[in-house]
Amino acid sequence: MAAQQGPAPYTFKGSMDTYASLEGQKRESPAAERNKDYILEVLREYLGSDAATAAAVAAAAAAGRRRPVILEVASGSGQHCAHLAAGLPAYDLQPTDLTPELFGSITAYAATSTPPAAAAAAAAAAADGGGGGLPNVLLPPLVLDASSPDWPAVAAAGVAGGSSGGASSGRLDAAAVLVINMCHISPLTATRGLLKGAGTALRPGGGLLFVYGPFTVQRGRHTTDSNAAFHASLQARDPSWGYRDVEDMKDWAAEAGLEAVEIRDMPANNFMLVFRRP
Repeated sequence: MAAQQGPAPYTFKGSMDTYASLEGQKRESPAAERNKDYILEVLREYLGSDAATAAAVAAAAAAGRRRPVILEVASGSGQHCAHLAAGLPAYDLQPTDLTPELFGSITAYAATSTPPAAAAAAAAAAADGGGGGLPNVLLPPLVLDASSPDWPAVAAAGVAGGSSGGASSGRLDAAAVLVINMCHISPLTATRGLLKGAGTALRPGGGLLFVYGPFTVQRGRHTTDSNAAFHASLQARDPSWGYRDVEDMKDWAAEAGLEAVEIRDMPANNFMLVFRRP
């Protein structure tokens, strides 16, 4: 990927020292293990119904692609990507990260995870190639910088070269874009770039952006004292990091042409923000 001009890209989530080492190339985030089921539950609610799946499949076919794609921005260790791919077998999951050193971990989780027995045969038959144990994980992972204005084009080109069949339109037209625990540990340019890019990366007429993590509310109010302390510690480490506010996120999403669908309270003082491309 060509070097980008302007602010330095975010690096914290991709730092190898934020993860525990497991066997082989796998890295583990304890937080990912704790929250992955809750996140899957939300995505299934929005994407897992027969009607939602049928609409996503039809949109993918119109884009010249066999299966709808969920693009994960800042995949980190790959735990979420593998877990969500196993739980949403009708979709292809495309992992990305700014840090290629984590790609071995992402690939290892995809190769050693097993989809539910009832879905395994369907996923294997529908996906062309893929990631070993989870054929609906598109490999290799893509290098993607959310602060770069061209990230939707980078993602579209990567998916077009992978096992989802390509996109004749040259657009990504993703069924969903997902980011987990990135906004507070990256510069604001990454969050703003994520929202702006999602406005073009998502399929028109219903593509969904899911943003999970801790946020302030009511223009800067922390929901707990521990969140306020964590925010202060992040800003002490890097002044460009820190909690973003839910209302600001809604405003920035609207600037990108996205509608706020839901702001959902999640366990451990987190939120899931759901936006839709009309």
